[in-house]
Amino acid sequence: MNLLEEGIKKEVIEDFEEILSKVKQVFLQEISKNDEILEDGSKLTVEEHELYEDWIENVETIPLPIIESIETIPHRDGPHLKILYSLTTKNGKVIRKIKIKSSGKVSIYNQVIFNYENNGKLFKIVVEYDTYGNLTFFINKG
Repeated sequence: MNLLEEGIKKEVIEDFEEILSKVKQVFLQEISKNDEILEDGSKLTVEEHELYEDWIENVETIPLPIIESIETIPHRDGPHLKILYSLTTKNGKVIRKIKIKSSGKVSIYNQVIFNYENNGKLFKIVVEYDTYGNLTFFINKG
């Protein structure tokens, strides 16, 4: 289900592509120092305070046009709800996972995903930003 008017969606895509480009630059800079990190299941954490405001503005608070799934999960303390929103562009994807527990506690997770190819190997890179200003790149085989 597409939730955004086309003009707004275009602006959201442009904003996301801008932060995605910056995140990719950080990733490329770090693996140029040590490309041995490119192993399935590895993780790379980089202190990157400069991108925090851009991340908040262009990942965590942008309206996402697609509801990928809504799932009710039975739990012993009552049902939990999990909602997955996304935006996919030609260069990457942003995902927002919202989990609501029966107690009313809400958890929100934002991830940026892009592909990276190195020496004929395709990798899926999942990126998260923590509140301490660290970008974490989770590296998986594509």
